[in-house]
Amino acid sequence: MLPLANPNAVVQARRPSLRACRPAFTASRVAPRLPGPLLVTRAAKSTPSKSLYEPSSAKDAIETATRVFKEQNDVVEATRLYRLSLTMKPNDDEACAALYNLGCALTKQKQYGEAAECIVKAINEYRLKLSVALKDDDLKQLRERREWLEALTQVKGGLSREVKVDLRTEAKAPFRLPRMILFGGLLLSAGVGLLIISTRLIKSLQGGPGAPELTESLTNFGINSAAVAVLSFLLYRDISSKQQAVKITTREELLGRLQIDLGNDRVLPLLKFRGQVRPVVVAGSRAFVEKAIKEAEGNYLNLRDRAVSVIPVIFEGKGGAEVDPEDKLRALRKEFAKEGKGFSDEAKKEKEKQAEVKASRVKVMGGLVDADKKWRLEPYDLEEWKAWLLEQKEFAALPAKEPNCYLQVQLDGTVRSSGVGMPPWRRMVEDLPLREDIRTRLMDGVGPVELE
Repeated sequence: MLPLANPNAVVQARRPSLRACRPAFTASRVAPRLPGPLLVTRAAKSTPSKSLYEPSSAKDAIETATRVFKEQNDVVEATRLYRLSLTMKPNDDEACAALYNLGCALTKQKQYGEAAECIVKAINEYRLKLSVALKDDDLKQLRERREWLEALTQVKGGLSREVKVDLRTEAKAPFRLPRMILFGGLLLSAGVGLLIISTRLIKSLQGGPGAPELTESLTNFGINSAAVAVLSFLLYRDISSKQQAVKITTREELLGRLQIDLGNDRVLPLLKFRGQVRPVVVAGSRAFVEKAIKEAEGNYLNLRDRAVSVIPVIFEGKGGAEVDPEDKLRALRKEFAKEGKGFSDEAKKEKEKQAEVKASRVKVMGGLVDADKKWRLEPYDLEEWKAWLLEQKEFAALPAKEPNCYLQVQLDGTVRSSGVGMPPWRRMVEDLPLREDIRTRLMDGVGPVELE
């Protein structure tokens, strides 16, 4: 939750003044009876009436909402009071606190879109520091969502999606921009020289006293014309390659916005897996997808050492969900440990591993932990995945009539290879370096490759 008076400061919760911070009220173990007039709403004949507290000011509404939120965990009532405070002519500090805390309450109710809008408005209109939202545990769920990524492009000082695309495009070809500047300057110089030489050539053709020598004028005209032609071609080539690279990067950014369902009500955009996982999207009929994954399991250990995970996208009706092999193994160990059939050491190691995973949560960017990097990542909102894949097939000039295809993505989100038919798992093992290999840091994501 956010302080009422100074939203960008962090103060102890026991300070009762309006200028106190997080929360702006005196905490008590038992919530006091809410003062003020009551608005009574009547339901059915035998249903007891429910009293709604009517605050006297925006300050009163925010403090009461914060108390209800923290002490009674009533996010619905807190949301109502925060909304009400915004209609009671709050000052800037009160409006900032109301908007921010409303975003926190909406996050608890999983209304991520509206929550992100509230945070953006508090930052852009009331000078809330972005660092406050980045550190608040109440917004942890929101920060994992795609809505938060969209919000970061809208806040003041944030990078728009177009700027991000340009930066990623330039990072893939860092010398292209200097070349374009160099060729552009030389082309401008050659163009000016050609204009001057053209006037001299005209005078040479006209003849008369003091006219330049015709042979010299023709030679200079030919040199400058050739320079203009060559430099124009080089500049046009770089401009065309940049335009194509921007299209490719835009497609990759759209891929990064597609979401993965990790279970337990956790949905993360694929962008969060960058630097941690090399996804391989396998799309097509159910029979094709399951066969492709079964073939991949023959190289399971080698692929996992290379941080490869499979994303199945099935272009037909849903069936029974396939269980991840790692989940199967963990479940089997737990079952054997319960029945006393051995595996006690294994169960102990599993508990230790889980403890390490929990301890490492704060160390992993974007909320991604080792347990999230499963062998099989389930797509969320399958229709979005299907739409992107159909557009990608057209963009990559893959046969439209062939429904079965694959797509391999590098750690930095670059699409490395794609094609129709069965993924070349053995070739991937041979070409992809190990996750911790120095070649991964130097070469991963250098660009697409063609697989035979």
